[in-house]
Amino acid sequence: MSLIEKVLNTPELINQPPVLVDIGASGAIHFRWKKIAKYAVCIAFDPDDRKYGYIVRENDNYRKLYVFNCVVADTSSDGQPFYLTQSPYCSSFLVPRMDDLKPYAFADKFAVERETKLMTRTIPEVLQELNIGYIDWFKTDSQGLDLRIFQSLDEKMARAIKIAEFEPGIMHAYHGEDKLHAVLRHMDNLPFFLSEITVKGPNRISQEQLKSISSSPFLQKLLAASHKETAGWGEMVYLNNFDARDHQSQRDLLLGWVIATLNEEYGLALQIATQGMEQYKTPIFGELRRGSAKNIRRSLWKLRFMSHVWRKLF
Repeated sequence: MSLIEKVLNTPELINQPPVLVDIGASGAIHFRWKKIAKYAVCIAFDPDDRKYGYIVRENDNYRKLYVFNCVVADTSSDGQPFYLTQSPYCSSFLVPRMDDLKPYAFADKFAVERETKLMTRTIPEVLQELNIGYIDWFKTDSQGLDLRIFQSLDEKMARAIKIAEFEPGIMHAYHGEDKLHAVLRHMDNLPFFLSEITVKGPNRISQEQLKSISSSPFLQKLLAASHKETAGWGEMVYLNNFDARDHQSQRDLLLGWVIATLNEEYGLALQIATQGMEQYKTPIFGELRRGSAKNIRRSLWKLRFMSHVWRKLF
């Protein structure tokens, strides 16, 4: 049994398992959850035309999986306008900005094919229905609503989240969307630090330009894929900083160590283990501290320090 599995099998986490919230789930298990999913409760959302409700599934992936038949928003509604686009991954409650998208090769994906109405619910409503009072891992990709959904949470609950993932826009894709700069500004006021940010984006060459170069749709796709990518959106991972001035329960420190370790934030994991040793005098925190120190030493072999060396030399 690994040290992570040992922590997840402690009474604190068996009695109060990790709660994962997945907004904009793709259907596949999130790659960062693979080592903890079977110990955790996951709340996911799969909108369809049925009435309010949810399906409870117990499977090999999660300890318990709740799949809600609705869309998450910052307000609840029996029928909120929803814009179905050519690509289902671009559909949103927000209207695409087609004039601003026109210079990009993927603009057609945002073309609205029809408008419908979908029922929406808020995360606080869902948690109340399930009688769950906390979130540990918050992940959202809601096509423009990431920040306002996060802001719909009670501040105390939001501050206690261990890790939060967002995918806000940088470019102009939707009218009234939550942009990356707004996420940065909001999270500055909460006990989190930005652990990762991966900037991704489309190719800034229009369909008209591609057609003027070649009449072959296949070659047009190759030309677009070969073109330089621009900054379109950011994949952001925030981790709670576990400030020692904020009293943390033994359960939260144990899970915090697991999450920090899974995200290779070994310095944070060492900090959490040390806090646990000082606050609770429980032997397992000494074991976690030794495990974190070992991970830090082992990271030498990944040769990440070489990038610093090259910058100094050249």
